[in-house]
Amino acid sequence: MHTNKFYDWLFPGISLVMFATLLGSILAQSDSMSVLQLISYSSGLLAYTMMLTVTFMGSRPRFIEKYFGMPEMYEIHALMGVVLSIMGVIHIIIQWNGFRWITEMSTVSQTGFLAVFSLIIVMFTGIFSLSGIFIDRIPLLRKWKESVFNRELSLWLHRLSIVAIVAIYFHLFLLPFLNENTLFMTLLTIYTVAILGYYVIWKLKLSFAPKFELKSIKQGTPSLWVLEFEPKNGSIKPYVPGDYFFIRFKNADITTEGHPFSASSAITSDYSNSIEFMIKEAGDWTGSLQNVNVGDIATLEGPYGNFFPDEVQESEDPFVLLAGGIGLTPNLSILRHEHEKNSNRRIHLVWGLAIEEDMFMIEEFETMKAANPNFSYDIIFSNEEVEGFPHGFITHEYLEELGVSSLYQSAKFFVCGPPPMLNASKTLLDNQNVPDDHIYLDEFGF
Repeated sequence: MHTNKFYDWLFPGISLVMFATLLGSILAQSDSMSVLQLISYSSGLLAYTMMLTVTFMGSRPRFIEKYFGMPEMYEIHALMGVVLSIMGVIHIIIQWNGFRWITEMSTVSQTGFLAVFSLIIVMFTGIFSLSGIFIDRIPLLRKWKESVFNRELSLWLHRLSIVAIVAIYFHLFLLPFLNENTLFMTLLTIYTVAILGYYVIWKLKLSFAPKFELKSIKQGTPSLWVLEFEPKNGSIKPYVPGDYFFIRFKNADITTEGHPFSASSAITSDYSNSIEFMIKEAGDWTGSLQNVNVGDIATLEGPYGNFFPDEVQESEDPFVLLAGGIGLTPNLSILRHEHEKNSNRRIHLVWGLAIEEDMFMIEEFETMKAANPNFSYDIIFSNEEVEGFPHGFITHEYLEELGVSSLYQSAKFFVCGPPPMLNASKTLLDNQNVPDDHIYLDEFGF
């Protein structure tokens, strides 16, 4: 778990710089202003600059993400979304002139109404469908999210944030005292055009992204699909074990929205010009993979991630890989990377599964074990008792049994799994005083 205060405040800082310069340009040309007016302008401008910033974050800038981490970016994105909503409410309350039909409103009020309406939809879809920061902490709401909300529709509705930004820009432009403020309008236009321009360029890049052909698709278990892609032209873009990509099918019988998945392959002799993903059926999109066929075309947006940093790869420290279910995927990528370079590193994989039919990959693990005498793996089942395997969860007591507890201070821990497993593992490692900079998390639920 790597926290850097600079990165924590980078995006709020961008928003605050825009806010301060815009507010400053108003104050510089204002002879007098009441406290209520100051609060109204401040809350409205802060909401707008935060909306611009979260739109920038939503375009997934890779030059920042590689230092920051996508889950952390999305967490800050969600928190800023809540703050900007509160600021918007404050602004509306102060400026409220009573209920009127939209046709009876002035153009300024109409643009404000359109912005507020769009923002409500954006916030609702963001909190209850797309973001896991709040919902995934409450099992009942998480189940509601999975069963009630359609991710594809929510993604389209969430894009109303662009409508809200444009509406607010014209709302401000139509206010005479702001329109006459040259400095304010210049700054407002620069900030708005820069961020919307970056967003449009990102969207265009996605449209013209290199194409990949589905080389093979098979079921690893009754509920898990293994997909291997190869580029239509050229070669695979370099990626690091644990990196993930947003997969978008172009001509398959499946929705075209991008979904993030960690690569299970690594750049090895077996995958010299192809890339593999292991995907568990867990929703509408993954449940439609049965409709996908060899030869279907997709784009892979990425790579993203910072699960396996260069300095860790180059070290000789032991690795402990804690995986829950399909959380094996990024850890498998690390294992394949280490196996390819004939590593003798001490590596211990601890894999928690629900039921016996979820188990696979044993032959490959045995091959790795034969090649590296310092590699070992253990599997534990939580939902059923399986002969020859322990029953329960990954706990301190279980790790103590395996001898992993002796590595708490020396090993690097790589953890990936569903939210309950991930949270339990965080708590376990914290309670055993494992150094924060020894823990690497893949929070695939973001």
